[in-house]
Amino acid sequence: MRLFREKLFLWLGEEKEKTTNLGKAIGVLIAFSVGLAVISTEPIARGVYGSLLTKLDIAVAVLFFTEYILRLWVAPLRRNTRGGGRGALNYALTPLAILDLLAIAPTILGFVTPELYLLRIIRLARISRIGRSKRFRKSIKHFNHAITSKKEELQISAVYTGIVIFVSSILMYIAEGPVQQEQFGSIPRCLWWSIVTVTTVGYGDVYPVTFFGRLIAALTAICGVAVIAIPIGIISAGFTESLGSERS
Repeated sequence: MRLFREKLFLWLGEEKEKTTNLGKAIGVLIAFSVGLAVISTEPIARGVYGSLLTKLDIAVAVLFFTEYILRLWVAPLRRNTRGGGRGALNYALTPLAILDLLAIAPTILGFVTPELYLLRIIRLARISRIGRSKRFRKSIKHFNHAITSKKEELQISAVYTGIVIFVSSILMYIAEGPVQQEQFGSIPRCLWWSIVTVTTVGYGDVYPVTFFGRLIAALTAICGVAVIAIPIGIISAGFTESLGSERS
């Protein structure tokens, strides 16, 4: 029994840098559970597949509850942890274990409602265990290097973005303010339009109607392409340099 307990401890990946196959399977189950929670908030889906969704949620909750119990069982084998019941209690009081319990408690207790379904989304926090993976940590290191090594270039890009947003807001206030008081009657109001245009989101809730207003909008949209492209290029160059320095 002790040998099986030690093997289970390794399978669960409690103290291994590399994600185990069981850990990957649990990650897939977490993603499925979150998708199930999202679909269950749709009234049409609940009306047609309500019974199936409930059964699937119960099955997923049982699997997670089983995993929770198994983690409690092997918890005393962790480093710097007391043996026996105290080790299991110490694990049960950790943030991840509490999140696990919160996510499955409504189903286990029989309270399955659309609102409580959303509690399943907190299972995403458990994906933080992937952070123990060596590959994941290496990618974070390269990302940090790309940001820190190109800090000055990114600051210049941020200044450019601020200038484009501010100048376009002023020009739009001058061109559209007299015509559309509600939408462009002040520079702060124009800032909303400028931000969504520069970031290429373009909600369409506020738009110019005069010739000069549309001309300014077109120029702002063109400048907005550079606002997105410049920092992406800078960060990509930083990634390439970081990877190149590691391989050399």
